[in-house]
Amino acid sequence: MTEKNPTRRTFVVGGAALVASIVIGAGVRPFVAEADVLRPPGALAEDEFMARCIKCERCTSVCPTGIIEPLGVEGGLLQARTPTLSFVNDSCTFCDLCRQVCPTGAIDAVDAWAPDQGRIGCAILHEDRCLAFLETNSCGICVDACPYEALSFDAGRRPVVDETACNGCGECVKICPANVFTSFSGGKARGIEVVTETTFRARSDA
Repeated sequence: MTEKNPTRRTFVVGGAALVASIVIGAGVRPFVAEADVLRPPGALAEDEFMARCIKCERCTSVCPTGIIEPLGVEGGLLQARTPTLSFVNDSCTFCDLCRQVCPTGAIDAVDAWAPDQGRIGCAILHEDRCLAFLETNSCGICVDACPYEALSFDAGRRPVVDETACNGCGECVKICPANVFTSFSGGKARGIEVVTETTFRARSDA
């Protein structure tokens, strides 16, 4: 016997079941982070931040340097459209506007000069990309540019990050020229990067 074509009722029931399963599944762990994401300065702990953020993008629209942008689906469906930071073109000035416009209190006030009380993240160096590591005395502009004096030179004139002073502002990332020198081969990564506290601690403990 030839199988009958699915009816409209079948599609409706099946679709409803699919939606229900997604909602129920999301309800079990609704705010579990799927990716380690750089958040605006003063953002609450990730689980609390996700519980409060309504993806209104007000922080994105008000950021004077344009570094806050909505996260894409690469961060996971639950985190999509929540704010993340990109230091490709500029850095964070800790102007506090993102906190002021947040309607749910997902962002707290933070002191840029007191990173131990809360910071965006911490800078790390990639020795395989940093020009100062690849060729002696070839670079070091990040040390001069850091407004919080969180970068200095070692005996070989290579940058060193002071984790107690770094607040993750991203100024060093913005000006790093390493990506220019590797762009001919398709490279976009820079010699220094701001990572989340979680990533930084995991790297330090490794």
